Amino acid sequence: MKLLRRQIALGFFSLLFLGSGCLSPDVSNLTPEQAASNLSFSVGDTFVLRPTVLGLGGSVVEWSGADEQIRTVTLTDWIPNQKVHVTWESLVTVETSESQVAREAYDAQYSQSPVGVEIPEAPEPVYEQRSQTGTIASQSLATATTLKLAQQWPVGDGGMVEESLVWLSPSQYSELINTRSTKVSLGLFDESLTRIEDTTAQAKSFVDRISGFFSLFTGDDSSVNNESTVPTIKNATTIEANPSWGVYSLDVDGVRTKVRVVEAKNSFASYKILANPENPIILEIQLTPLSQGNLKFLSKEGLAKGFSGYEISQINLKTGE
Repeated sequence: MKLLRRQIALGFFSLLFLGSGCLSPDVSNLTPEQAASNLSFSVGDTFVLRPTVLGLGGSVVEWSGADEQIRTVTLTDWIPNQKVHVTWESLVTVETSESQVAREAYDAQYSQSPVGVEIPEAPEPVYEQRSQTGTIASQSLATATTLKLAQQWPVGDGGMVEESLVWLSPSQYSELINTRSTKVSLGLFDESLTRIEDTTAQAKSFVDRISGFFSLFTGDDSSVNNESTVPTIKNATTIEANPSWGVYSLDVDGVRTKVRVVEAKNSFASYKILANPENPIILEIQLTPLSQGNLKFLSKEGLAKGFSGYEISQINLKTGE
């Protein structure tokens, strides 16, 4: 009888979910290697870039107070490994002007009320979504060693920058594949370390304070009390690749697709790079507090800044339309 009731319940829930449109998404039948090799861009293609904290998006980003801008990026000019021009758009949540006026009026009227005067409930803030757009370009994809992360892209016309955007250069990718290491600068605190004469003591202090906490999320505790992990002037921007290929999952033209990636990291960040020499796009970056010299990471604000990053969750190819 119990078995019969369980079967009936399972059948009911199956019908319920099917009836509500919870169908399994399409899944690519390509191998990760094939999918990565086939993932080439052309003008008009788009990708969705989502902010993350501790490698997680959504509610974690919202809770931490980090940048919640989900950018839809469109390639308006593209020559692989040479140059790129993109436009981007995002929806940001802002308080309406009426709401701001109402709260300011409330504060002006009741902030210094005498004891005994009944004070009404403060008005709840009202928010709306507004569109932000921008453009940015680089003609340095072939030679750049520094990245211009999306969090640094200005609203409006960002002009032509000397850095790359979210791609490795051909030489960086080749070196990483063939020697398992290359130099990549984030243009943040790792860059400033290279300009400091005595970095070892300062960097070691940072690493000692974050290594144990960061290992909870990386699963790697080898950096604890290991002086070889301390960034120095020589290796502050050097990233080391995992000996094995990695796999990264994203939507390509609405199809859930696993692609082969190179996984690499140093004390400043971890990277997942598409295994495609013609399109070595960095699909995911996760920063550590050391990347920005931020040690106050055991708070929402510290987590938001110290462990920020991004992930590319969706790619729409013009050829797939």
